[in-house]
Amino acid sequence: VNEKGRVANDVETEQIVFEDVPDGLPAEVTSVVQNRGSIPLFWLQETSRLNLKPDIILSKKDKNYEATRLHFQNLVKRYGNPIIILNLIKTQEKKPRESILRQEFANAIDVINKDLSEENRLRFLHWDLHKYSRSKATNVLLLLGKVAAYALMLTGFFYCRLTSTLKPEECMAWPSVENIDDSDMSHHKYLNNVNEDAYRLEGNYSGYNNITNGNHSLKPPTFQRGVLRTNCIDCLDRTNVAQYAYGLAALGHQLHALGIKDTPKIDLNDPLADNLMGFYERMGDTLAHQYGGSAAHNKVFRERRGQWRAATQSQEFFRTLQRYYSNAYMDAEKQDAINVFLGHFQPQPGKPALWELGSDQHYRGRNGETTVDEDG
Repeated sequence: VNEKGRVANDVETEQIVFEDVPDGLPAEVTSVVQNRGSIPLFWLQETSRLNLKPDIILSKKDKNYEATRLHFQNLVKRYGNPIIILNLIKTQEKKPRESILRQEFANAIDVINKDLSEENRLRFLHWDLHKYSRSKATNVLLLLGKVAAYALMLTGFFYCRLTSTLKPEECMAWPSVENIDDSDMSHHKYLNNVNEDAYRLEGNYSGYNNITNGNHSLKPPTFQRGVLRTNCIDCLDRTNVAQYAYGLAALGHQLHALGIKDTPKIDLNDPLADNLMGFYERMGDTLAHQYGGSAAHNKVFRERRGQWRAATQSQEFFRTLQRYYSNAYMDAEKQDAINVFLGHFQPQPGKPALWELGSDQHYRGRNGETTVDEDG
């Protein structure tokens, strides 16, 4: 995170589902948004050519978690409440790495929540995906699906029916309809019992009562309030699996709202689930190439499809080597190019070149470089 609360990896994903209908007929559209973002603490992994897994170094300079607080304030400004955090990093390690961040992240959320009203508190869930991924991929996706259903029930999703007399912007002028009723939902009850069958979350959404409008019988619009924010260490591999599980839970509700499915749940064996997995797999690979220099580690997806375990392991090993080479030998040059392209560094006669400076010196206004403002 930086002092303004912005994190290194911050990606919004919107899943839009609509039925293609001929012109003149009522059209319905649904949408759900989720977010992936780096752990909003001051920490780093120094690139090493000698170590595939460099140590994680945690800075203690922000003892009151002001930057972390700013980050979540920004999320609330963007999405509203509730903010649901799914933290997928490891909980137990022989040599502490990820688990150092796990404890610090939990402490930060506790400190921030003390200053928030109960209804606006951050809803925080630790779930060690790596530990559970050693079992069958189906089990991992089933458990993540329960977490996803819980999050979706809290936030709801966008739905609007457009007719020849109702324009898209008029959807926003309808009276607010709440998607959810969590009056009997203790989030601690659900978040502390992920592995139990406490998630009875596949029920129908409220808010689908028809409203008569002239000659049309209309469902009122529903809106998403809040967001699910998922992270692992680099927000690429494990995060992508969890985002797929959320997307699948949302897809069932979106198709149900459109009247295409009788129930809001899609089974993992349904061809729709496999088709959607392909979308998230391609998205994950694209983001992983951009951030890490290789395709994403998709072990859970490949095992779910029944791919031979030995082939999966060899492919994962090859991608690890690709990412290591990119991080150790190519990343600094790529970062320099990005900083010149974005204008974070502007070359000046008689001043040091970008590659002669430390990794972040160009942000500090030293040596005559330009420091851009928040919206630069």
